[in-house]
Amino acid sequence: MKNILCKNCGGSMILDASATTAHCKYCGSTYVLNHEDTDYYKQFYQRMRSFFTLSKDEQERRLKADELWETAEDKKFECLDGREIEVKYLYSFKDTAADSYTARRNIIYHFEEKNADCVEQFRKAISMLDYPSADTKSLSDFFPHISGGFELENGERLLVIKKGEDEYPLRLFGTLSGRHVAWIISRLENLCCVLEYNGLAHEDLNIDSVYINPYDHTAYLYGNWWSAGKHNTHTRGIFLDVEDNLINLRKIAKELLGFKADEKVIPDGENIPQALADFINGTPKVNAYEDFAYWDEMLIKAFGERKFINMDTEDGEIYK
Repeated sequence: MKNILCKNCGGSMILDASATTAHCKYCGSTYVLNHEDTDYYKQFYQRMRSFFTLSKDEQERRLKADELWETAEDKKFECLDGREIEVKYLYSFKDTAADSYTARRNIIYHFEEKNADCVEQFRKAISMLDYPSADTKSLSDFFPHISGGFELENGERLLVIKKGEDEYPLRLFGTLSGRHVAWIISRLENLCCVLEYNGLAHEDLNIDSVYINPYDHTAYLYGNWWSAGKHNTHTRGIFLDVEDNLINLRKIAKELLGFKADEKVIPDGENIPQALADFINGTPKVNAYEDFAYWDEMLIKAFGERKFINMDTEDGEIYK
């Protein structure tokens, strides 16, 4: 998927869920897209949405995925030892610390020299992750596994993270219905419990650091670990507080429902039951375990007993 660059500062811009406006995180500029760009992104989202209607047939899924990856772009990096690294990526995103490239089986982070220390911070943060002895869900699968790193010219660095073929950046799915936002909240609450268990705060837990598998409704916290660390400590000049994990979770939910992350209060409505709105608008509980239990109560109030809802239902609600 092509990027839109800010006309003011040259940074990569972030699309809103409707694909009609783009915002620059660096200088704050906002642009209304022209019809050509809007049509392009809507068609891309439509293509992503076609995955939701696929059967469980593995061959059919692979064929569709192969067609999607035919649109991928290429990026080359020159290593310090003379080797050339070629990346074929579907989506790229520019953060203040790194550029990320989503390849088919990997996520590649590119750090300029001034941010090269983020590589070690990333490694350090995920090395702090531990899991309960009674872990039966292989929780480590939902967190980063580093597969390699490379030194580039001019002091730049590459860090390579493993990912599954069916895992895509959460941002690529646009606006979702309340039901689909609900299962994502459930998965994020589970991830926040792992962070709580380890006393870790992830300051940049956001829509760009999360990946999902739309087929089996799983979520993965792969990105931005250079901004994570122990509770009540400082990382890269940022004070870390585990409560921010739960605050950030609610911000993600707001964006997925089509609101700004910093929106103070979102309204209930046909797509957003009162209990869902109350949870998102409310103050997080004292810790992730209590917050998850509270969410379970609100989930039942909002939608009734748990059930698996295919993401191909109500296409008009998924991508507006």
